[in-house]
Amino acid sequence: MSEGRKLSPARGPAEQASSRTSEHTQHILRLDSALALATRSVPVFPCRNLPGSADDKKPYTLHGFKDASADPAVVAQWWQQWPDALIGVPTGERFVVLDLDLVKHVEALKWYEDDRLPRTRMHVTRSGGRHLLFRPHPAIKNTTSKIERGVDTRGVGGYVIWWPGEGLEVLHGGIVTDVPTWLPELLNPRPPKLELIVKREPVRHGNLSKKLSGILRCMSEAREGERNSVLFWGAKRIRDMVALGELDRVEYRAAFQDLTAAAIASGLTHSEVERTFLGAMK
Repeated sequence: MSEGRKLSPARGPAEQASSRTSEHTQHILRLDSALALATRSVPVFPCRNLPGSADDKKPYTLHGFKDASADPAVVAQWWQQWPDALIGVPTGERFVVLDLDLVKHVEALKWYEDDRLPRTRMHVTRSGGRHLLFRPHPAIKNTTSKIERGVDTRGVGGYVIWWPGEGLEVLHGGIVTDVPTWLPELLNPRPPKLELIVKREPVRHGNLSKKLSGILRCMSEAREGERNSVLFWGAKRIRDMVALGELDRVEYRAAFQDLTAAAIASGLTHSEVERTFLGAMK
């Protein structure tokens, strides 16, 4: 053995027994939580519990959340087979979720601290984030950082880990409220209002489709650090095309939506796109 290298002392029988008891207690907590959900007709399914691994939180079942079951016999069998499994719960039909990564993304923490979210059931996550549960809403889809970096949504076709099954804290447990009206608008922003637009009959200058394609191509090819400035330029170009009568209001809406999609695909969030568009409309 090289000098300075220390071996951890072996655990004695009492410590080993205590560790086994703790693991057994955690297994019972998971099974009890999964069965409690099943008895309330909330389907569940087992997910891998591998912190730090790329497979962490991925389903054990072949078809993932589609295999979720509220049959107590099936649930019991799963957690006997995988006692360390996390509890996965499909989203969309019983509730939708706002998933906030407050530790990794300071933008998510700032957005959360703006204090505009209503009181609703909230789960503390293993990473220190928050899952906010709301009643089902068709406009809430599965998105990643569209509202803000570290702010995701889970609706139909998605799932979340039920962190209370790991003994983590639940806040406002008796309340599941409606999705706030402004949240779907953040996911599906309207084109900003056009001010001081010159009213005139449409005048087509050049190849309209080619101009719009060029703007979208520039946005799609924008590199990190220049995306906001390219978006600002693109929004100004579209605004000028409206002012010159090259685009009508319907075409403007379609162009805005296409530019928004290109900006988000390049890595910007909906809130960044909205702020940039509002600046370009002044």
